[in-house]
Amino acid sequence: MTAATPIVLLLLLVAAVVAVLMVLLATGRIGAGIEAPRRRRRARRSIRSKNLR
Repeated sequence: MTAATPIVLLLLLVAAVVAVLMVLLATGRIGAGIEAPRRRRRARRSIRSKNLR
């Protein structure tokens, strides 16, 4: 094994732990979770278009 192999394995382990924590945070198992912002309803257009010419 070269000297870089343990460092690469450590970085992969840290990345995996961070990814798991972010998923747990997003799903709400840790903290309040992440909520999608409320979408405004679009105004409905009239059925027949107006001639603007």
